Amino acid sequence: MTDILTELAQKIGEAAKIGHAPVEQWSPEYCGEIDLEIKANGVWHYMGSEIKRKKLIALFATVLWRDALWRDSMGHNTEIDDAHYLITPAEKIKIKVADVGFVGTDMLVSGQGDGQKIAIQTDLAGQVLIGKNNPVRFCHANNQFKAYVGIRYGLEAKLSRSLCYQLADYMVEINGKTTLISDNFNFTV
Repeated sequence: MTDILTELAQKIGEAAKIGHAPVEQWSPEYCGEIDLEIKANGVWHYMGSEIKRKKLIALFATVLWRDALWRDSMGHNTEIDDAHYLITPAEKIKIKVADVGFVGTDMLVSGQGDGQKIAIQTDLAGQVLIGKNNPVRFCHANNQFKAYVGIRYGLEAKLSRSLCYQLADYMVEINGKTTLISDNFNFTV
């Protein structure tokens, strides 16, 4: 591993112990861009080579941040640069992300109807319950149905194709619209 990744990993250090760092509380100076990329399939690369150390990737994921939306004084969401960063108390480093930062890997469903709850297990962000705080969004791109679940700080997990098919099994029709219900929230496809 190169010196810059080792140095960054040391600065992150304790954050992995709590699941993710409180990056929303930090306002470090922007320090530039690093040749670190999360590919569309969720694989992390540094300088064109895959990072194989899972613990290092998990550590970096704890300080991943997305500058995507902010609320103006009227409470309206406004896009800013829509970029991804690794943030420590002292540094804000821009990285490349081909699609999203995480991948949904499994699904747990409990209840049914209005009481249905759907939790998504992710590769690096733990488990999230689809609902108000972790909404699901659907899109069609290149003749493919895709689903994304909100994680934190504007970050999302893309559901694998097989997970999308599993999720489709729990969709119902409400007022003529295909809808997913989870944690008392309806998400229209």
